[in-house]
Amino acid sequence: MILFLRSSAEANSVITTPAGGIVVARATAKYAQLARGVRVIVPWYELQPDPEKFGQMLLQVAAGDPVCRALLERAGQVWGMDFSLHAGAFRAANVQKHYLKQLQIWLSPLSGNLGHRDAHRPTVDEQFVRMWQGYGLKKKDLDAVAALPFFQTLKVGGRRDRIQFYRNVTEAARALIGEVTSWPSRNIEKISMLYLLGSPGLANQQRAMLAAVVRAMTQAQGPLQLDYKMWEYLPYYLRGKPGEDTDAGTAQPRVLGAIHHCLSESPATQALASAQALAAFRALDGGKEFNRWQLLPPVVRCQVVLSDLARMFPWRGSNGRHQRFEFAQDRLAGLPSLAGFGAWGATMEAHAEPTPHDPGRDFPHAAGWTRHEFCPNVVSSRLLLAPLYAGTSGHTQGRISAWTQFAQRYQGLAAVPIGVVISVGYSVLWRLYYDKRTTSFHTLFEAIQGSHADATVRDLRAVAPIDGDILWNIVLASAPTGKIDVRGFWNTCVNSFTSPGPFLPRQLKIELSKARTFVTKACPGSVIPRWSRTENADATGSAVAVWDDNQNLDAFREEEVWKFLVETFMPPPDASSSSSGLPAASSAAAATPSPGKPTMSDLDKIAGLIGDYL
Repeated sequence: MILFLRSSAEANSVITTPAGGIVVARATAKYAQLARGVRVIVPWYELQPDPEKFGQMLLQVAAGDPVCRALLERAGQVWGMDFSLHAGAFRAANVQKHYLKQLQIWLSPLSGNLGHRDAHRPTVDEQFVRMWQGYGLKKKDLDAVAALPFFQTLKVGGRRDRIQFYRNVTEAARALIGEVTSWPSRNIEKISMLYLLGSPGLANQQRAMLAAVVRAMTQAQGPLQLDYKMWEYLPYYLRGKPGEDTDAGTAQPRVLGAIHHCLSESPATQALASAQALAAFRALDGGKEFNRWQLLPPVVRCQVVLSDLARMFPWRGSNGRHQRFEFAQDRLAGLPSLAGFGAWGATMEAHAEPTPHDPGRDFPHAAGWTRHEFCPNVVSSRLLLAPLYAGTSGHTQGRISAWTQFAQRYQGLAAVPIGVVISVGYSVLWRLYYDKRTTSFHTLFEAIQGSHADATVRDLRAVAPIDGDILWNIVLASAPTGKIDVRGFWNTCVNSFTSPGPFLPRQLKIELSKARTFVTKACPGSVIPRWSRTENADATGSAVAVWDDNQNLDAFREEEVWKFLVETFMPPPDASSSSSGLPAASSAAAATPSPGKPTMSDLDKIAGLIGDYL
């Protein structure tokens, strides 16, 4: 749910009067934190009780904001769809439909998260004390809002929840427009992560890092000592207990078993795998934990172990200054102009603070849900139509730091691009397997910026690509020195999976089905979660709803039927005029469907009906 903050000395007009300016100076805050004694929390419905009218107010703000106007123009250019606004709405029906769905999630009182699954309970009663009472919100108001017809089609289970704090409607408008214009990007990101999920190249690099740890633990002089109690992700995926606080005796056989199981899966490292550690691992809890572990694909298993090992080392990694992508300040200052956008200069900047826009410690995790919409990094990222969520990742940078310190102390990692492996591996884990109902996570675009925290220069140009390893090959080509070219990599992902035009969303669904098929072939026996179908708020790890081959095939066939109908019944633009030599019809005439020719709406209905019988 969207909440606004203001001082008790101010009126709500300080929220509803659009803020000026495009960006603020690097790593600074446009709004200072408010002291608890003077802070007033204003829920969106106190500004406008009708959710659709509240959304219209934000769209009207967006129509006059230079950043929003640039984002809408960029989206139209890249996606080939109409993202223009008119009379407080999107002109294109499919964009308007997606916007309203997004508005439901962002405004519902059942949508909020402070690190607890209470946010996924289906009624206000079940989450009021935990979530909202402490903010002074009234239960009768929340009940009334949740009961509005606008929210009745909202699905609670499995949703990526948000609780967002803003100081001004301009911030909220930029965030909403940024989310809508990056709508196709969410699918592109997921497609990319699925191909990395089944990547043999990434898994090989991950196992090389694990092999170096095993050798360091068994060397004669100065063997590596691990603090097994410092595990973090492993207990969640093994036992459904995130961050379980336990003793070394409980954690050690599970940590060692997971390491040696990962090594046992490749001919290149299986000689290092301990049969004794594997046998003990398989026997834990009668085999239940191992069976649950095996449902995860190798890339995810390896990343979970790599992440936890960085916490177990005798030294600690430093998150350091956040590495962030930014376009040149003079270009951002000239928005909404996008003249020469493809040639705009950009740099990686080091920001002292992980989240320049932070509402304060009274709102745990809220900084993870709320981007600083006046930050040059955020504006630059949105201009690339990149999906954003929890911001650049201190988690990623801290683990990279710990592993680079390992590489300085022990042998075996000179040829491994640590920053690339950790940042890309985290992207896969978080996007596909992380329990997003509990806390926010970092997107692909946000996480890969952390690769620049690895100061070691490597030459990856001679690394041979692997046939069929689509995304890993793109990663390598984008990181010739061991640091990912953020803009180049993301643009390549976009160009690899999109055919711009009004049918892009359906085309991306076909690409998603293809990517899932790639994973099921590359990782037999593994599962792909379906968080959106997981209604049980207490289900964890690989116990959530998952895709099966038949479901994926059904989805693929339905989209293929839709594609066939489009190609059969919808002639390409200017098809009639090009064959006759006549000039193209006027835009008004072209917009009118020919008699007897199905419209896009007709094709949707036909394909949907056919899909019911496939």
